[in-house]
Amino acid sequence: VGAYGVEGFFIISGFCFFYLYGAEVLTGRGLRNFHLKRFFRIAPLYYLAVAANLVFGLEAGPGHTLRMVAENGTFTFGLIHPNHSLVTGGWSIGMEYVFYLAFPLLAWAAARWKPFLAVGTLALLALSVPWSFTYVPQASFNGDMKFHAYVQVANHAFLFLMGGLVAQARLAWKGRLTTLQFLGLCLALVLAFTLRHRNFYDDFEIMVGWPRYYFCFVCFAAVAVFAFYDFPDSLVKTAGRFLGEVSYSVYLLHPLVQEGLLHAVPGGLGPWTGFFLGLALTLGLSALTYRFIEKPMMGLGRRLCRT
Repeated sequence: VGAYGVEGFFIISGFCFFYLYGAEVLTGRGLRNFHLKRFFRIAPLYYLAVAANLVFGLEAGPGHTLRMVAENGTFTFGLIHPNHSLVTGGWSIGMEYVFYLAFPLLAWAAARWKPFLAVGTLALLALSVPWSFTYVPQASFNGDMKFHAYVQVANHAFLFLMGGLVAQARLAWKGRLTTLQFLGLCLALVLAFTLRHRNFYDDFEIMVGWPRYYFCFVCFAAVAVFAFYDFPDSLVKTAGRFLGEVSYSVYLLHPLVQEGLLHAVPGGLGPWTGFFLGLALTLGLSALTYRFIEKPMMGLGRRLCRT
């Protein structure tokens, strides 16, 4: 499940944007406001993470050269090479920003021709086949070449449009799952994730070829199941909303927490102790960064949109 967290994130991202935005995002003011909001949602915390990596001397990306700093400052590294990110896991943020750049045109096309998302998904899925079956499997592990091949935009672009398909279906179909149906489908998804490829030597064994498409489809199904169920007010919904709010901070901060624990406790911690302590620290720090950095910056973006 952890190996496919990023793929699930891309599908969720596609769902959210195609569900919330229409073709008007391509207009002059709409386009400006869209990019203002996206920048102030992503950039402030990302810049903080880059600065923290630099201050603490953590190795990420090809080095803190002027070119790499410029690519990260402008988020153009996703177009050039996602692994030019200067934070651990930042390649997916670069990929997300590529989607932001393309989204206004995609939204316009989807609004004017209903089959666009289905046709586009199939086209981008076909584009990913050489990467999944040839380029990534044949790349060497030396110098992280296999990972460099894996993170390319062509290998992931179809996932955003898959999310768009879920959004299109939810807008068109007003029916919703009952609680019993939802729980039954969740059980089926858990079995689908856990009963196939249970034992493997390296993550890439399940991240290329047919296993990749199998698990991407399961991620797609998971997003669809949750999209068609209206959660009643409960502690589960409250907890889910909290995790959604702090998820960006969790993603960027958890490598820093891990490094901090490794330096603070050179002898290491037991697996369960390390896990729960790291989880508590990550969630605590993420709640703080969301409250005092992300939320105020999102508010600033909204205020600028009104000017």
